[in-house]
This record gives sequence, C-alpha cells and structure tokens, in this order.
Amino acid sequence: MRKRLNFRQWLMTKQQILFIFSLLFLLSLCFSLVLGCWSSERVNNSNNQLKIADITATKVVRIGHQPHGTMLYLKVRGNLEKRLSPLGISVEWTQFTAGPPILAAMGEGKIDIGYGGVVPPIFAQANGVPFVYVANDSPSPESVGILVREDSPIRTLADLKGKKITATKSSVAHYMLIQALIKAGLTLKDVSFIDLPPPEGQVAFKQGKVDAWIGWHPFLAELQESMPVRVLADGEGLTSNRNFYFATRDFANNHANTIKIIIEESQNVGTWVTEHPQESAKILTNSMKLNLTTAFTLTKNRLYEAQPIQDRAVEEQQRVAETFYRLGLLPKRIWVEDIVWKRALGKWGSFQ
Repeated sequence: MRKRLNFRQWLMTKQQILFIFSLLFLLSLCFSLVLGCWSSERVNNSNNQLKIADITATKVVRIGHQPHGTMLYLKVRGNLEKRLSPLGISVEWTQFTAGPPILAAMGEGKIDIGYGGVVPPIFAQANGVPFVYVANDSPSPESVGILVREDSPIRTLADLKGKKITATKSSVAHYMLIQALIKAGLTLKDVSFIDLPPPEGQVAFKQGKVDAWIGWHPFLAELQESMPVRVLADGEGLTSNRNFYFATRDFANNHANTIKIIIEESQNVGTWVTEHPQESAKILTNSMKLNLTTAFTLTKNRLYEAQPIQDRAVEEQQRVAETFYRLGLLPKRIWVEDIVWKRALGKWGSFQ
C-alpha cells in the first residue's frame, strides 16, 4: 500500500513545488533580460556600423555651386574638406552660372549636392529631376528688384503696362514680374516680356532696348553701381526670395550623415561671412569681378543661414508652383511636400 501524506506533508510538498517554479521563472526572466541587453547592444553596434558605412562608403561628394552664395564661400574657405578628409571623403566642386543647370546636372547624375533659388526647383520637379530639398536659407526679399532708369516716366507698377521688361524666364525675377503685375491689376499679356539672363539683360537695359530690368544680387547691385537707376520695387510682399540646398534622392537616402556635415559647415561659413563682411567681399570680388564696394554692400547685408526645411518655405514654394501652373507655364501640377527630405524636418542634431 502507498503511504498517504498527511496534510502538513502535503502542504510542504506544495510549497516546495511553488518554490521550484518561482525559482525557474526568475532564472528565465534574468536570462531574457541578459539576452535582451545583448541583442540591444548588437543592434546599437549595427546602427553605429551603418552610420560609419554611410560616411565612409562615399569617397567623393560632388557639389554644384554658383559664382556667389554660401557654397562659394564654403569652397574657398576649405572647412568642409577639413571636416570630411579624416573620414576618407574628398570634395569635388563644379561651378555653374545659375540654379537651373545645377539641377539639370543633378538629373544627369553629375553632382550630388546643389544650391539654388526659389523657382528652378519648381520646374526641375515638374520635369522629373530626382532630387529632394534638404535645407533652406532665410528669406531675402530685398535682394531682388525691378529697376528703371532714374529719369524713367515709370513711377508705379501700373506704369509697366505696355513696356518692355527683361527678366530670366523660369527664375525668381520672372515670378516677381508676375506678382508685381497681379498687384497692379495687370497680366503678362499687358507687357512685352523679354527673356534674357541677368548679364545680357543688363546690356539691353543700358542700351535702352528695354524699359525695366528685373534681377537679383549681385547683378542687381552691379547695375545700380554702373548707372543712375531707381528701384521701382523690391521683393517685399512679392517674393520671399530664399535659397535652397538640394541633394539627389539617391544620395540623400544613403548618406544622411554626410549631408548633415555639409549643412553644418554651411551654417558655420554663413556665420563667418556675417562676422567678416570685408574678407567675404574679397572672395565675391575675385569670383565675379565685382567692384569691392559693391561686393562689401552685399556681404554686409545678406544673411546665409542654412537651416532645416521650414514649413513656411514649403508653403511658399507651393504657391509659386501653383502660380506658374495656373498660367500654363509649368508642364504639370506638383506638390512640393512630396520631395522634402523627411530627415530635414527638425533639428540637424536629431539625425539618427
């Protein structure tokens, strides 16, 4: 016969079993925590390796710049090379005359990073160029303007009716003309629009072949210095006239930290320009053969503040796009927010 357990023996046996199960549970929990920490460390190490790979995988960063603006100063100062060289990355600089050829080169895969104004990216997006907005400068409406000769009978925007006006097609000057005419109750059909690049437009204006010239600095300041003119209107209330930093979509997707470094150095050189306007003016003079006084005026009054894409900047860009589309000048309707680099929405320091 099997020996029956009394109640006390049965209770002790049950307590022993519960103790064993509790001990096993605690051991299992500790093992899970250790395994979790080990896995987390592996993930963190993996992420760190990806960050390193993100930077080291790109041996050359190809940047397109204009003969003025932040990227020019960044190139001349050489700070970007000093920052990237220890990471095994070199910089290849290519100069372009304006924003449209920079974006065209991005579309052809010739450069990775570019810098341009308000309107060129609108048309580039409509034409299918695979790029994204990664940063923007502060607005500078006073750096674009409508000039007439000092003795011109044109005194108001409404006086532009029937006049010959030169500006560069698909540029901020073109957009400013459209907005100025709308403000005066006019349309492009009410004027004779002559499409010329800023330098050629300057010549036509000086020779009296056109009644008004619309453009941006440094061309604006250069024309003001070369002959007696009046500013009929600047961009205030017509266009914000800010500059943008672009990257090809592929480069942005694969090299976030490299872009972060480029924008950080753009911020640093922007601060340097503000604090050293005379030295900055000499750089601009050498690049564009400007009068030193003119160059100094520009560098003293212009802010170069690279910052993450602002919602307001996106909204402004969308209004520009809608204007050109409504007038039948843009080949298709676009949505600017579709090509804003998502990692640019926030502080640069938040890059992961």
